Amino acid sequence: MGEAEQHLSRTELESFLAALAFVREFGIEIFSVAPGEVAIELPFDERFSGPPGQFPASMVGVAGDVAAVSSCLSLLPRGWALATLDFTIKMTGVAKGEKLRARGRVLQAGRTNSVGAADVYVVSAEREALCGTVLATTRNFEIKSPPNAAA
Repeated sequence: MGEAEQHLSRTELESFLAALAFVREFGIEIFSVAPGEVAIELPFDERFSGPPGQFPASMVGVAGDVAAVSSCLSLLPRGWALATLDFTIKMTGVAKGEKLRARGRVLQAGRTNSVGAADVYVVSAEREALCGTVLATTRNFEIKSPPNAAA
């Protein structure tokens, strides 16, 4: 099997994210995928705003975390998953717009831990303005079948 065939496809990445309740609730969708790079979009929703009409830093952090971690996931072999160990966000501007677009990339791909980063942009009329940067660390693990699972 070639190296590209061992990694998750865009459809598999979308399925992984769709299984996460917070991703569904916030309306996060994949915008683009390449090996080691994933961009996502998160639409503005007044329910999650603060200050009114703006994305709070916590939502900018969520967008960056999902993009950075998904980028790391895109390089893991099939049969593996990951979870965020920690992330840091630095706000660089006001996050007021129609949606957030986070462009994630892998900084270090390891067997047990990986590190990803994401630049987060607020988008209005398809114009992007940088509003934050995220650095995230993951814990990578192999998904094991239960001992009594049928082969």
